[in-house]
Amino acid sequence: MAFEYINAESGDILDILDRRNNRRIKNHFIVNYSLTDRQHVETVPIDMNAGYVSVIKELFPRAKIINDRFHLVQLINRSMNKCRIQVMNQLKMSHGDDMKKYRRLKCYWKLLLKKHSDLSSVEYKYYSLFGQRTGQSIIEEMLYYDPALKENYELYQELMESISDKDFGALSSCLINPVPSAISKYMRTSLKTLRKHLPFIENSFIYPYNNGRIEGNNNKIKALNRVAYGYRIFQNYRKRILLHFKLKPSVKQKEQEQSHVDVA
Repeated sequence: MAFEYINAESGDILDILDRRNNRRIKNHFIVNYSLTDRQHVETVPIDMNAGYVSVIKELFPRAKIINDRFHLVQLINRSMNKCRIQVMNQLKMSHGDDMKKYRRLKCYWKLLLKKHSDLSSVEYKYYSLFGQRTGQSIIEEMLYYDPALKENYELYQELMESISDKDFGALSSCLINPVPSAISKYMRTSLKTLRKHLPFIENSFIYPYNNGRIEGNNNKIKALNRVAYGYRIFQNYRKRILLHFKLKPSVKQKEQEQSHVDVA
């Protein structure tokens, strides 16, 4: 897989490498940038890839590493969903009322992943398999299907709320406090990962930077690759990407395009 790095403020692509292993990344930055230049780098937003941490500390000794908040939410979101699937599959082998619970957990999985504060407690709607209910009442009923599901849901909501409010103290408490025995192995693994990245998570609450721009660039790059049906030579692929992002129409050209509109 290729590697790219961008300016976090402007979103401009600085360069693209043909490989993303540590040796290739280190050689590139050491050859093209002096230590003085690299010491000027203040922040480096990344996803939760642990392999980048050691490289960043070596190449940019003064930079603050920032974990992207989207990946934090995605991590605990997947853990909660896996817990739901585990409970749901246990009910699938039963009959009668348990099968109804199975269908409810399968149908309304998105409600379990929503923040509890976003669910209405007064607005009634018709829900298949439930009838006229509020969102919070549906969640309360589904949580009674299994004690482990309820424990994981409550921890999930605490984590989501602390990340949403950028409350590092509340998040640290959730991670440091003893984990209840009913917490699933998926959530335990996620908590372990969050503890490992805790200093970088704190930076994500302080600084406004994230990986949104680079994720958008990646989507465009994948579209270019599909349109071209792939590239045999990487340097041609790299040049095509840089041309696409750096060559932009002038203001005069945009005005001419807007003034000449054909209507069929």
